[in-house]
Amino acid sequence: MLFCGPAATPSHTCRGETNMDKLRFGVIGVGGRGICNAQAVNARDDVELVGVCDIRQERLDLCDAQGLAGRRFLDYRDLLECDLDAVCINTDNDVHCEQTLAAAERGIHVYCEKPIALTVEDAESMVEATRGLATVVNLSMRAEPSYRYLRQLLDERRWGRLLAVGALHPKVSGLLCQGKGHKATRDPATWGPILMHDGVHICEWLRWMGGPMTAAYARTLTTGDDPANEELISAVTTHEDDVMGSLSYHTMPFLPGGRYVICEEASVWAARDENGPHLHVARAGEEPENLPVPPEPLSGDAFYVDQFIRAIREGLKPYATMADGLAGQRIVDAIRCSGLTGQVVALQSG
Repeated sequence: MLFCGPAATPSHTCRGETNMDKLRFGVIGVGGRGICNAQAVNARDDVELVGVCDIRQERLDLCDAQGLAGRRFLDYRDLLECDLDAVCINTDNDVHCEQTLAAAERGIHVYCEKPIALTVEDAESMVEATRGLATVVNLSMRAEPSYRYLRQLLDERRWGRLLAVGALHPKVSGLLCQGKGHKATRDPATWGPILMHDGVHICEWLRWMGGPMTAAYARTLTTGDDPANEELISAVTTHEDDVMGSLSYHTMPFLPGGRYVICEEASVWAARDENGPHLHVARAGEEPENLPVPPEPLSGDAFYVDQFIRAIREGLKPYATMADGLAGQRIVDAIRCSGLTGQVVALQSG
């Protein structure tokens, strides 16, 4: 699917007067996450929002109503011709690869929503094309302050050796046999199967928290016609250093979702109460301990965009890169392949 149509009437030219110290940004796709990214970019003094693009005119009209700077485009290629430094891509999953390659060809730094593509092959081409450019992929689990703090404490071996990591994630959209189903199960050609569309950041969280993954074994089930359009997924993963992992992902109401780690001395998971976010530390035969999560100066989209800008200006390694996005895609691919074949699937280390 290509963006098409003429650019909306410009309020100024692409090369209008600008402060050359500012990074010139474009945003492709301003529905959902995209409008949030555009607002975060627009709020910064060190960035010029050159323009936004969407195939839906009503979304561009919403940008006007919210006072976002820059031109309006119905074709992303016209926006990329505006001598941009960076672009945020927040479009349908099936065009992420096409748009990333087009930006990289022009030397434009890329922030991309997850999943970065619908196939591992396309994801690999995106990583190769963006070598030498700053990239950020919105693997949101990596950006959560609770999990960043947990990762820090695991690195310090606060509770001894890490033994296991796990995630339980109900996506309560309902099943296809109920006439419901998540948009990914209803339209996998656009969004990819649900484990790719929504679950990739959880799969990659297992890798980030548990270490490089070496193998996956899974059982999957669907109530739809296509066995590759999974609705229920249960997987066991193997990580380096003899760490084990598990994933339960379902499109039905179930137990509350959560992610945890098990170490030699304690089990730990993120929680929140009236005092704010904390890590709940449980030890056998002892009272649980709550460790307050240190606050971070930025959160949400402001944090994501700030990481991207610092990656461009300072060479910062951001919370998640295009390579991390590819690693997540490979894990999803391995789990889905195992579910279809009933075989253990090996992953390349990393």
